[in-house]
Amino acid sequence: MADLSDTDREVLKRPFCKALLSLIRAQDRSGAMESDTDAELLAPFIVTKLQKRDIPMFGDPDPDILARVEQIFMAICWLIETETGVAAAPIMNIHHEGWGRIVVLTGRLVAVNAHMRELHRFGYENLALMEEKALKFVEEGIKAVRQFPDVAAAG
Repeated sequence: MADLSDTDREVLKRPFCKALLSLIRAQDRSGAMESDTDAELLAPFIVTKLQKRDIPMFGDPDPDILARVEQIFMAICWLIETETGVAAAPIMNIHHEGWGRIVVLTGRLVAVNAHMRELHRFGYENLALMEEKALKFVEEGIKAVRQFPDVAAAG
């Protein structure tokens, strides 16, 4: 992923990628990724259509893929929390065949409800598309929290 487009270089500087990178680096307890560039850390999130075709759809989704999905939604939660001041947390229920649901809870409010499928092939064409899709969930969550502030604050 050394050959980033100009757009993807700009995306690296924006809040979503910064949040995602902070979470990835925070989870590196051994320091193994300390010398990795931001682009290298985000490379596993980029999967082209051609690469997706080569990934088999049998067996359980790889634990690394599930971890990446969780990291994406943790970053989404972080941005929702930053904007609204209400704690947000993702809950994943993924079937072993690679489909399931992820919800983001704020208090007693389901702020984001995402159906996932084909998790074996999880990834984005580029960083800009990853950010675009993530920000849709962020906007959905912020809108829900603002629409139902009492439910979002209930604990």
